[in-house]
Amino acid sequence: MSTILIYTPNVVHSKMAGPAIRCWELAKALSSSHHVILVIPNQTEMQGEGFQIIAKQSSELKQWIKKAKILIAQNLTISMAWHAKKNGIKIIIDAYDPLPLEILELFKNDIVAKRKESLNSSLNQLIFNFKMTDGILCASEKQRDLWIGFLLSQKLITLSRYDQDKGLRQFIDVVPFGLPNKIAKKDGPGLKEKYSFNSKDKILLWGGGIWNWFDPLTLIKAVKKLSMTRSDIKLVFLGIKNPDPSVPEMEMASKAIKLAEELNILDRHVFFNHDWIPYNERHNSFLDATIGVSTHFDHLETRYSFRTRMLDYIWTELPILATEGDSFAELIEQNKLGITISYNDEESLINAITLMVDHPDLIAEFQNQLRSIRPLFYWNKIIEPINHMIANFDKTPNPSMNFEVIKILTTFVIHQVYEKGFKNTAKIILRKMFNKWR
Repeated sequence: MSTILIYTPNVVHSKMAGPAIRCWELAKALSSSHHVILVIPNQTEMQGEGFQIIAKQSSELKQWIKKAKILIAQNLTISMAWHAKKNGIKIIIDAYDPLPLEILELFKNDIVAKRKESLNSSLNQLIFNFKMTDGILCASEKQRDLWIGFLLSQKLITLSRYDQDKGLRQFIDVVPFGLPNKIAKKDGPGLKEKYSFNSKDKILLWGGGIWNWFDPLTLIKAVKKLSMTRSDIKLVFLGIKNPDPSVPEMEMASKAIKLAEELNILDRHVFFNHDWIPYNERHNSFLDATIGVSTHFDHLETRYSFRTRMLDYIWTELPILATEGDSFAELIEQNKLGITISYNDEESLINAITLMVDHPDLIAEFQNQLRSIRPLFYWNKIIEPINHMIANFDKTPNPSMNFEVIKILTTFVIHQVYEKGFKNTAKIILRKMFNKWR
């Protein structure tokens, strides 16, 4: 049994978004065979389910890293990397979310200087993560190929690493987002109660936030056309305001609300839940729906994304209607979990929605397929590569603070100074590194 410290800078409480949910569920699943400490930035009302929760600021991580054998994080701070290497702690980077590709879309309407700064910052963070880490997690084989290419570009696939493991599975492996291994049953109010839908309404559920790389607009236009001939189609966007206060409001969310209002279908056929559904209550909304929808654009973020909301569609046996182009679209097509359509294709959306809601036998067929594939994504199953990685760590030397590590740390400090300014960065980081942390 190893002591694993999982760190998230994201808010963890009853209402939480994808990155925090992933850390929570990994902690729960890994706690069946390890001692797990989940370090979060906030006080929370939630109780650890087999694991310990510590609410600490990142500056207080030193004492907790010393207690661990393994550190799992989606991003490393200089402090975390310093103490992990200094104390011989193995690091696993959870790279399930290709942030640089999101950055390309997130700030696409900003001035070039800001876009360049944001992209360079995310790339420098990624390079630092991968140079410091002893193992990497990703969400799909497509992502794994992306990261292997990135590792090659940074000269991080060394001869010794390759000779020990020619497939590199011990260093980088696939751990997708998972789902609970219990059957979802309605035990509280859902969409029908909140919006007073009747039993004949066909509910299309957008099961998460509206990020700038999504395409809710084509979907809203399709619902407008459908509303001209039928009154039973209802589209619900489940999350608008992210529970993490550090996450900015999305421009695309504002555009979606404005379009629904302009088309005169807001709160008639298109509904926006401006709050965020508590994590342990979300199933009540999904179980009320007829179809789970997800539409996006044709760009790099799509190609390498892993749409985490899809897991709740699978968990609640909700047939899926999604745009082509990502790894989940391939899963939908190969396993007959729903229907995929082309990018920006309003007519195909209308046809697919009509086909699905008007054919209960087709819905039942999709549900059977969803039921059969569900066990593949149980959290206690998808963590197997992490356990294999940890077992392999026992056969390799512990990391140490050497010249190469110090050089990498110093390079990252220089990048931070350049990006954020000497006064705001060097004064804080360098003082801590060479005084407080020694």
